[in-house]
Amino acid sequence: MCIFCDIVNDRLQSNVIYRNDYITVILDKFPLAPGHTLILSNEHYDNFLECPEKISCEIAKMSSIVAKAVISSVNADGARILTNIGKSAGQVIFHLHVHIIPSWSDPPSEYKEFEPRKEQPLEYYETLKKVISYNIQRILNRK
Repeated sequence: MCIFCDIVNDRLQSNVIYRNDYITVILDKFPLAPGHTLILSNEHYDNFLECPEKISCEIAKMSSIVAKAVISSVNADGARILTNIGKSAGQVIFHLHVHIIPSWSDPPSEYKEFEPRKEQPLEYYETLKKVISYNIQRILNRK
């Protein structure tokens, strides 16, 4: 069983922000930073190197859009966009996914108490889900 397959097929509850025919965007349940978001392929591929070109192109396009939306949503200075390929690279879940992890030179005061890799209060997920979803739609509507 693949936890990300369960999420994209609605067999497991998650904080879904956006979905289209190829990808599902969720908030990371155990975020490294406030706004840490994942882009999952809707079809199962072990990693980025095993997916068809149409999927890799969609993930690249949406990585840019989601990163812009996340940066705007949490007032970040920048972001890391990354995927791990293989156990030696740190891949833990063998289903294609890309991390969008915002970063700050000096984190805003509202994030001073944030504890990385801990499940956050429900309000954290509900608030960010709304704000990031809104910003993704705003960016998509401009195109």
